[in-house]
Amino acid sequence: MKPIIAILLTGLLLPAAATLAEDLEQELERDVVLRAMVDELARNQANLELEDLERPYFIEYALADVSGAYVSAELGAVTGRHEARSRSLRADVRVGSYKLDNTNFGGGYGGYWGSFYGGYGRGAAIPIEDDYNAIRQAIWWATDRDYKSVVEALVQKKAFMESKLIKDKPDDFSRESPAVCLEQRLDPAVDVEGLERTALALSEILREYPDVKESAAYASGGGGNKYLVNTEGTRIRTSVMYFSVSVNATVQADDGMELSDSFTVHGRKWEDLPPLDELAQRCRKMVTRLITVKNAPMMEEPYTGPVLFEPEAAVAIFSARFSGRFTGGQPTVGSGRNADDFANKLDRRILPRYLRVVDDPTQETIAGKPVIGHYVYDDQGVKARAVVLVEGGRLNTQLMSRNPSKEFNQSTGHGRGLYGPSASIGCLIVTADPASNAEELKEELFDACQDEGLEYGIRIAALSGYGSNPLVMYQVYPDGREELVRGAQIANIDLKAFKRMLAVGDTPYVLNSGGRTEGATVVAPAMLFEELDLAKIDRDFDKPPILPTPLARD
Repeated sequence: MKPIIAILLTGLLLPAAATLAEDLEQELERDVVLRAMVDELARNQANLELEDLERPYFIEYALADVSGAYVSAELGAVTGRHEARSRSLRADVRVGSYKLDNTNFGGGYGGYWGSFYGGYGRGAAIPIEDDYNAIRQAIWWATDRDYKSVVEALVQKKAFMESKLIKDKPDDFSRESPAVCLEQRLDPAVDVEGLERTALALSEILREYPDVKESAAYASGGGGNKYLVNTEGTRIRTSVMYFSVSVNATVQADDGMELSDSFTVHGRKWEDLPPLDELAQRCRKMVTRLITVKNAPMMEEPYTGPVLFEPEAAVAIFSARFSGRFTGGQPTVGSGRNADDFANKLDRRILPRYLRVVDDPTQETIAGKPVIGHYVYDDQGVKARAVVLVEGGRLNTQLMSRNPSKEFNQSTGHGRGLYGPSASIGCLIVTADPASNAEELKEELFDACQDEGLEYGIRIAALSGYGSNPLVMYQVYPDGREELVRGAQIANIDLKAFKRMLAVGDTPYVLNSGGRTEGATVVAPAMLFEELDLAKIDRDFDKPPILPTPLARD
């Protein structure tokens, strides 16, 4: 969607400044929500002050005006149908200065509470009607409440810091150029009946499979408009829609082991999703695969050796181990840095030399799939950009919000989250040079097994729908024979295991996750690990049901 107004302000006198101001004034007249936010911001900036205490040096309002619908179904019957509309506000009131303010303080305790104590205020409900006075009243109340809280927090933070020997503390807030970007307002209407038809049709397919113990289908859609205004001059309104369809199923083997699988498809528009007949085909394929795994033999003995993860499994493993580790920012005052923090590994090799990792939320599609992690501005008003995290296997930098660290003092446009923006990924992309095709990866697997004197190698095609253990796993023999086995669990895959990977594939898998206002995407190809430990799941399983499912009756 093209913005009505889009400009990054740098403090220079622009020839089009008059036109920009006129366009902005017209938008303020048309959009009651935007006008109420801007007017109340100006009033609080000018007048908010407690006697003998500091005035705010920065105020920011972030508002999400969203609606959505969600339908769930089981075996051709609707089990849930929900529609919702809401407006919620974050008021970020800061006292002190960019160098030292009320944030990044855990009340002397650090850790978890440091994200909330003296930092971002609680979310506030805003009227969903376009009533100028009612919206301003709600914003005023949230601002007043949070200002009183943060003033007290700054006093306590300064007192705490006086009792500590603190060296080289970074600033509490980075200075960034304000931006003005006003996209067309979106009416986030959703065809709820269409969601219901889709969920019902997919759930009814599961009635054809009596071996399935539990199953469900879900269809959801929604979105809306996100606003961001602050005292630096940022005025942003962006619009987004989001749709998803998912199906899950669980089966139980004769020995009691339960196995689950699922799939989810995402889109920015309903038309981005595959057609119903394609979804139905994928549903049947998933269930057939699950039943096949249920009837496969249990893994007989532990395995230590090379393991090949196909793209679907590899991207899930990489996402679980790395998505949260590329983010930076200072710890709260009074707490220490975790030894595993990637800030300790800057300029060091963490992955094979042939790997490159980039986070690029400017991408809208990859390999023909929509990128749910795409955005133009982050939730602190900083423009999104590509960041090369790993080059030649070496960690170059970290993803940053406006919370600086000792290493990096500027945002990379990755401050995300409505109520408390923090550094997080947008679209994490893993590529290799050189990359191997599917046949080359298998040959390298065989070579590694032969070098270790192993009878077979392991190929994992998919992980469990509810965890990180293998679901579809094969013992692969040098003659090309493959035996499907189940019941394995993977020991911890540490950073060293990734660093020693033997090869990476050339075909990416796009893994999307997210919701109505923000999402994340991880893209990665197949990965061949030099050595991993797999053990047989050794525990007592629940007994299968006494009677067969009613779907199996004659």
